[in-house]
Amino acid sequence: MNNYNNVDDLIAIHGLLIKNLQIFSSSFKIQKEKYKHADLSDELASDFSDIDMERMKILFENGWITEEQLNLGEKINSFLEEMNNDKSLWTDEAVKKSLEWEKCREMGLELLESLGY
Repeated sequence: MNNYNNVDDLIAIHGLLIKNLQIFSSSFKIQKEKYKHADLSDELASDFSDIDMERMKILFENGWITEEQLNLGEKINSFLEEMNNDKSLWTDEAVKKSLEWEKCREMGLELLESLGY
């Protein structure tokens, strides 16, 4: 990972992480509005796993988040990976109603709260 010396870059990365976590933790209606032209479940999962985890690693390496906060992110990421084993969870209806996606929202809120949001 790169060591970011530019505080403005870290501020931007932090802001984008918070914005995505807020969407990840939001109600189905808000999530669907954000991703209206995409496969919602795939977008939520890939944005978190591929983008937000990378942002969290950068922020951790630069002292902007704690190891505990990074571990919360890794916990969410692992749960999403486990969900891959059940294809029925990867529909809009599942994102709207399943206990698994509700748990994702709850874990996302826990992470946001740990970050002060």
